[in-house]
Amino acid sequence: MDGSLLVLLLLSGLFWSSSALSRQYHYINVSMSWPEAQSYCRERFTDLATVDSMDDVNRLVNIVDAGYSGSVWIGLKRGTQKRWRWSNGENTTSQYYNWASGQPNEDGDCVATYSGSWHSTACRYSRYFTCYIGNTTYLIQSAKTWSDAQSHCRQHYTDLPTIHNSAENNQINQILLSGYYIWIGLFQDSWEWSDKWVLFFRHWAAGQPSNSSGSGNCVGMSRLDSGKWAQYSCDLQQPFICQGDDKLIKQQIVKLKLSCTGKCTLNDPSLQTAILNEISRKLKSMGLESDRKLSWRKGHDGEVFHQERNPRASSNNACKRQ
Repeated sequence: MDGSLLVLLLLSGLFWSSSALSRQYHYINVSMSWPEAQSYCRERFTDLATVDSMDDVNRLVNIVDAGYSGSVWIGLKRGTQKRWRWSNGENTTSQYYNWASGQPNEDGDCVATYSGSWHSTACRYSRYFTCYIGNTTYLIQSAKTWSDAQSHCRQHYTDLPTIHNSAENNQINQILLSGYYIWIGLFQDSWEWSDKWVLFFRHWAAGQPSNSSGSGNCVGMSRLDSGKWAQYSCDLQQPFICQGDDKLIKQQIVKLKLSCTGKCTLNDPSLQTAILNEISRKLKSMGLESDRKLSWRKGHDGEVFHQERNPRASSNNACKRQ
């Protein structure tokens, strides 16, 4: 006899608090272009992921599936106007500068100090550099490109230094070697966060970003290489990371019709658990998982499943799989 079972499945969504200081990130394991990913994140959460620090980078790396070795979209995209920014992400609005005469010019997008005065310089040049940790600044007498110097400071100290006033500039100048250009943490770029966030942390891979034609205007983060960033064509299809609260309703009841062949024992608790585990696995593969467990909704009689009899069915009492 043909029959179908009516199942009520309770899906409990999880709501998180979100702020610029403690964002909630969500890995979406569905391949989309950058604009499609942005639309998805804005519809379901807040936006594509914004990143302010190495702590944020590590959090993003840790939520990407361990078996995935590619890159994932984050919320950074090339804008139209270059701005000076500090390596540690601080806003440069109304910031102190100590440019040398005729600086900055078109020589480069990174800044080196020479006898306390600042010069725009090509980032690919190798220079000594300074790092800070706490309130102490250190001179590193190992010539590196600006990007490699930044990576070294972040690995062994905190970052390349930010200089807020003339006193700090004079303090750094006291430890510098006379006659050398020394990297500091100032650079310029035109990259902007999707949510228009005002801090400017960057974590580029070696050789990135590139100004060459066709190099791409959208940014992906590698799960490998310490979460470094690279630019790609915005049309590339790849997974992505959203930020913000999940806008899905807190509880949703989904009605399912199931069928089986032979003896139907779907009210067996062990079988119900197996079905929920399979549904959870499928949701996770689609990037729709929740931190709360799925659960069955029982009827007034305490049962989850109720058989619907089909009066036109044959009399052999066997349920047939659809």
